[in-house]
Amino acid sequence: MLWTTLPLVEITDDRQLDISNAYLQRIGEYDKLSVRYAYEQFSADADEEEELQKIVQESIDRGLLFMAHNNNNFVGAGHQYASVWDNGENLVDHLKHEIQVRQIGLERFGESVIRDGEPLSSLENVLLPLYMHHRFQLNSAAQSIGGADYSYAMRGDGQTPFTIIDGAEQRDALETVLSTLSVDFLALPIDILARIPPSAYRYNQGEPFPGRTGILFDPLGAAEGSVNLSVSQILHPARMARLLTYGAMGDYPNLEEVIDRFLEVTWNADQPRDDYQLQLLHVVQRVAADEMMRQAGNADNSGSVRAVLNDRLNKLAQSLEDTRNPNPHQATVAADIRRWQQRPEDTVPVPALQLPPGDPI
Repeated sequence: MLWTTLPLVEITDDRQLDISNAYLQRIGEYDKLSVRYAYEQFSADADEEEELQKIVQESIDRGLLFMAHNNNNFVGAGHQYASVWDNGENLVDHLKHEIQVRQIGLERFGESVIRDGEPLSSLENVLLPLYMHHRFQLNSAAQSIGGADYSYAMRGDGQTPFTIIDGAEQRDALETVLSTLSVDFLALPIDILARIPPSAYRYNQGEPFPGRTGILFDPLGAAEGSVNLSVSQILHPARMARLLTYGAMGDYPNLEEVIDRFLEVTWNADQPRDDYQLQLLHVVQRVAADEMMRQAGNADNSGSVRAVLNDRLNKLAQSLEDTRNPNPHQATVAADIRRWQQRPEDTVPVPALQLPPGDPI
């Protein structure tokens, strides 16, 4: 679904009509109907209101529906289709496709992606949009989790005003978003890491990855930014509130199911043998636990949402404490949860690293 700012041109002669027709060939189908609604000239004996209603009905019949911008926030939106940037008829299936495209791109990534004579540090600016190739489609696909399909229905127009997304579709969307939290998804090939030095002198423009390693490229920081994107979608306050509500209305995933699956994928994941991937798993687990604490302590969330998060955090801490010979990462997270539960000052985790905006426009 596309919309655009249309030129205010009154079609009064053949020349302007030709210009308008050329313009119509370059815009979306909904925009074409909008132009017709705004500018079409009807015969003198036609009922203009009736003719305009026919254009509206054509839009409905063709599934060309309009949603205002406040329905498609980049994070947390609840309409299945009203997203800012997306591709494909099925947004979840197309996220799976974009993930495959991303993997192929990473496998082929090398010095050939920059011009001869260009500093190798420029590879970082090319790598970021590839590493995060999935980000905008993920935002769109996540809208099916705790989401709905609704329209600006009018009395008597036959539209279905509101439908909760089918439970199987929601669960498919959840699993697809959760796949972006695996260490295999997050790990950058070592040969790529070995090619990226700090920014060359006067070549520090563009959008770099977030990181904590100074001017040196931080692969764990890059992964943290990606993880934060996915986790913030799953644990978005509005989404959790909808899961709580819709999950009580039928065979839809409720908040408990989503949080339990979230913890299964993050904290119950198999331990990698590779040290680099193990550190990536620690990043995933840390972001997951910290964001749960942040949202469980967020007074804007309902008491019921906070109750589910608090319960799962308590169980996570207990599980880590019961672990035989816990590693420092596990022991620290358990201790942080217990400290946070006592609510002394400075125990709320700071937000995870965030990627630069990087909007397509």
